[in-house]
Amino acid sequence: MERSGWSGRGWLEQVCPEGCRWTSRYREQIERIYEKAFRFYFRNLRYAYGRNNTFLCFEVIRERDTEVLHKGVFLNQVSPYRLHAELSFLSWFHDTELFLDEIYRVTWYMSWSPCEECAEEIAKFLANHYNVTLTIFIARLYYYWKPTYKEGLRALAEGGARVQVMSLQEFKDCWSLFVCNETFRPWKKFHKCYLFQDKTLKKILRREMTLKEETFRVQFNNAHKVPKPYRRRVTYLCYQLHEANGRLLTKGCLRTKKGHHAESRFIKRICSMDLDQSQNYQITCFLTWSPCPPCAQELASFKSAHPHLHLQIFISRLYFHWKMSYQKALHKLCTSQVPVAVMGHPEFAYCWNNFVDNQPGPFEPPWDKLEYYSNCIKRRLQRILRSWGVDDLTDNFRNLQLGPASAPVA
Repeated sequence: MERSGWSGRGWLEQVCPEGCRWTSRYREQIERIYEKAFRFYFRNLRYAYGRNNTFLCFEVIRERDTEVLHKGVFLNQVSPYRLHAELSFLSWFHDTELFLDEIYRVTWYMSWSPCEECAEEIAKFLANHYNVTLTIFIARLYYYWKPTYKEGLRALAEGGARVQVMSLQEFKDCWSLFVCNETFRPWKKFHKCYLFQDKTLKKILRREMTLKEETFRVQFNNAHKVPKPYRRRVTYLCYQLHEANGRLLTKGCLRTKKGHHAESRFIKRICSMDLDQSQNYQITCFLTWSPCPPCAQELASFKSAHPHLHLQIFISRLYFHWKMSYQKALHKLCTSQVPVAVMGHPEFAYCWNNFVDNQPGPFEPPWDKLEYYSNCIKRRLQRILRSWGVDDLTDNFRNLQLGPASAPVA
């Protein structure tokens, strides 16, 4: 099962303008996989012995015209220079296609999930290249019981990569793109193996979808002053994505990290999902701070480019609300069909029950005067919006929801 003990990242001696490392010592990709090799290396077994190689099938699409620019297959490279398939792709991408003024959608179909070293390099690449969205479909989880490999998968998800286990549909897509045009026929116990891999991955990534109780108490606290013990309050963004019929597609928690604001990371995460343009979706966001002017502009542009998405934002606190540019940002959102409302007791309770790793039981306010502070911030937001010629949008905001008229009770 083990893919040797190396990734080859020691060979990454070149540095791109954005600070990523790569090497020109990669081997060229192949176009297709033999049917027998695909059925052996991509078999989604729980314990897959003797499969020491990794196949990475990739497709690169240019966002502006959805043209497929490249597709092919990389394998783990043994000689003359050791290099894992993931690092071969990143090096080839730097060397061949990567332009900073283009937006790319990259999809990988992998026989094994990335090792911890490759996961670290991929996360660095995504952090430095915000014009690239990456979706990784994996047939099997690599050393899923080891903590370092779990952390690698979490780092990928936190870095903006969409990581999922290959379902029957992904196997069919990969088969038709990289094997042959005949119909893919799943092997015995295919669905049972898929359920195990999928359940295990979701369990590993669950930590990225929830907050610790203490983090919620400190970061979502809507008191005017930071309570003791003093800790810096940064931007956290919790989100849920629902279909029009109310079915939950995904949820998660993001925070501002390494200079990239939580709102920007959220937009990239949703864009990487490549949602059906003909379907309507509901996205609900809970933010510790209201968006800054650049993030407000990004959210407004995101909503304008995706009219099939109904986006709503709840905030715990107002960020630099006395500054004209930040007031203008709130006005920009509300006039761009991205209304903003202040979190009250129902929203805090909903957030606590759906995004916090807490003990089961009724919600009790984690700090004093929660409702008092909430009402003060609501009045302040109303004054700001009215000063910019926008009426109070609270009622209209709640009517925009595809589901319940207010934040649902878990």
